[in-house]
Amino acid sequence: MKNLTIRPLFCLASLCMVPAVLRAEPPSLLEFRAGAGVEHHTNVLQRATQQQSDDIGVLAVGVKAEREYSLQHFKADVEAATYRYRDQSHLDYSTLNYAAAWDWKFTPALHGVLSAERRQYRDITNIPATGLDEVGRRTERTELLEGIYDIDGVWRALAGVSRSSSSSTVPQSWDASPTVRSARVGGGYEWASGSSLFARFRRGDGEYKAPVFPAASADFRENEADLQLRWIATGKTSLEARLGHLRRTHSEAPARDFSGTVGSAIVNWAATGKTKVVAGLLRDLSSSGLDIGGTVQSTRFYVGPVWNATAHTAVSARYDRTERSWRDVPAGAPDTGRQDVIQAASIGVDWTPRRIVTVSALVRGERVRSTISGVGFRNTVIGLGVKVAI
Repeated sequence: MKNLTIRPLFCLASLCMVPAVLRAEPPSLLEFRAGAGVEHHTNVLQRATQQQSDDIGVLAVGVKAEREYSLQHFKADVEAATYRYRDQSHLDYSTLNYAAAWDWKFTPALHGVLSAERRQYRDITNIPATGLDEVGRRTERTELLEGIYDIDGVWRALAGVSRSSSSSTVPQSWDASPTVRSARVGGGYEWASGSSLFARFRRGDGEYKAPVFPAASADFRENEADLQLRWIATGKTSLEARLGHLRRTHSEAPARDFSGTVGSAIVNWAATGKTKVVAGLLRDLSSSGLDIGGTVQSTRFYVGPVWNATAHTAVSARYDRTERSWRDVPAGAPDTGRQDVIQAASIGVDWTPRRIVTVSALVRGERVRSTISGVGFRNTVIGLGVKVAI
């Protein structure tokens, strides 16, 4: 039985920096950073029974750059990290994460973005029937080229191409490791306040790199239409929302076809001069990876306040809840009627005694409940880290 993964708690990029929501980066920046940390897991393999605790040491180095040249704006953030376990060294792994973008402008009316992003993190699959655990590394990548043409003062036309992929070193990962290449067109209206409303249509071609049944056809096509709203409600509050319909079809395996509503809503609120809150609600659909069909429907809610207690101290909290349901899985299959609830709550403190030094502490509780026996677990993580940035 495959478990859906939970992203890692404690990476230096987020642990040892004052949260980005509180920072306004200058248009010209070059920053080098290095960090070290340790985290204690009470249930490092995320098991329902026979839990094992362990300590993980983290080392990371990174560089962040941002430059403007005439009408062009470049930014990049790259970080390499390594994770070393005290008792279970066979779980050691390393990651290379990056996010880079070129906000290009050829004329005042023709502009857009070229971007690339990669995220790597630990991937755990528990198999209750055998008691075995498969631990690997998941890699998520997205590349995008999009252009916008200002038809007049308020109307916009857009077109773009993209590629997204999710893969794991664990064989036959839960989502079958899809890769999708897409083209998108659309248009919209932008108000003087900065608010905008766009309608878009995307056509994608993809394949599964690790289907549960490799002999079956791995190709698929998908169509997605959506509305995207950016609303600047006040100087302190903004909303990013998307509502769409996704349909994925498989020419040689129609049992895998699915369609439904997808979307998101993310609110940023500057409650006071020292306190900011971000909250989001997201709904997504993905394949079960099973040749007999089925869809995984995910609904996620999160809220995260950040309080700048002093000029040198920031306190943050976060609650994250995801509900996942397996739909249209034929009777008799192991995942028939499966429902998982994933919850995580954390509180952290960032202290900057000197301009280039940040010390961070974090406590997080994780809980998974499932209708499948042997899938649920509890885990508590306590972490401490330090970062130097120059």
